[in-house]
Amino acid sequence: MNIMKAIKLIFLICIANNTFAEKINLDRIIAIVGDGIIMESQLLEAKKTYLRNFEAANTDQPLPPETFLEEQILENLIIQELQLQRAFRAGVRISDQELNESMSLLASNNNLTLVDFKKEIESQGNSYEKLREDVKKEMIIARVQRGIVGPKVFISEQELNNFINSVEGQNLLVIEYKFDQILLKDKNLAEEVLDLLNQGQNFDILKNKNDQSRNIEETLTWKRISNIPTLFTEIVKEMQLGEYRGPIESGAGFHILYLKDKRGDTVRIEDQVLARHILIQTSEVRSDSQAKKLIEEIKEKLSNGEAFEILARLYSDDPGSKLDGGELGWSSTDKYAPAFKKALDEATINEVTPPFKSAFGWHIAEVLDRRKEDISSNIQKNKAYRILFERKFQEQLETTLQEMRSESFVEIKKKS
Repeated sequence: MNIMKAIKLIFLICIANNTFAEKINLDRIIAIVGDGIIMESQLLEAKKTYLRNFEAANTDQPLPPETFLEEQILENLIIQELQLQRAFRAGVRISDQELNESMSLLASNNNLTLVDFKKEIESQGNSYEKLREDVKKEMIIARVQRGIVGPKVFISEQELNNFINSVEGQNLLVIEYKFDQILLKDKNLAEEVLDLLNQGQNFDILKNKNDQSRNIEETLTWKRISNIPTLFTEIVKEMQLGEYRGPIESGAGFHILYLKDKRGDTVRIEDQVLARHILIQTSEVRSDSQAKKLIEEIKEKLSNGEAFEILARLYSDDPGSKLDGGELGWSSTDKYAPAFKKALDEATINEVTPPFKSAFGWHIAEVLDRRKEDISSNIQKNKAYRILFERKFQEQLETTLQEMRSESFVEIKKKS
């Protein structure tokens, strides 16, 4: 009886082993990549995703031959695996917070809350956790690519300017200008009119009185830089809103230009303040109440006529502005901490604020002046740089990934 049981047990183990072997045969290693492997199930899943996306794209292009398609998908998986291995060796990690923010952004882009987005994914028969893992892999790979390719991309100032001034650049960085001009035959008269404008006299009145062009009644229109006379293009691009330039000599006489307005997605006029402050911080030897008392004493000294810049050099705990008498330079208040921004926004020019507290400590501040600054040139350069960087990045990325592939151990297993 015991012998029969033993035989039966051996028989069941053999069946189990055969069944396990059959399951193993359903998935097999199709490539050894460095320290890792790629399974056939990965290829099939990636192929399934490609076909689903191809169908959704509703393109008129024919589907690539199956053999070629599988080869390309396998190559993509190999490159992906090599990058993930590089990330692991470099210690690249994506925190849960970063991943959660990316998933929330993905949901938002689909006009859904994260909870509804998860339900939508699962209602389509897909795994939200797998999507989350795929997004994490993409984030890791993107970080690796920035690390190995970014330092190789270089854009010179000349290259940047050439792109901005090119036809392509002008089409991508669309800025339109509305400018007016006064044309005078006599240079001395032109300089006199320019002086009057800089003194604050009205442009339209001076134009009606002095302009000697035939187009005095011409309606102003929006113009791109390519439609502005070559003589004026570089000047107009450098002008601030409301600025006058001239006299500019041409065959017709002497021109005085006035930039009335400009528009475009890279045009930005920023409200800026010129301010100074004194900061008193708390420390191991100075409590919050002591810091407040000291700033109030300094405010009292100012009220008694002592110089702001001298008191700033003596007392301020801000190393960045201390030696400059507390001056912070021209800046948008949006760049400051909320409490500091609020104080500057509400301040009267040339009046010292009451003491106030920010995350950095206790302050008194003074707004010396306000202005509207045209920072469009910087915005335009930043956008142009991003366009050129992305192009060069993609070119360098392709080269770098091919180098990584050729330098790595990869063995593709043929089907038996």
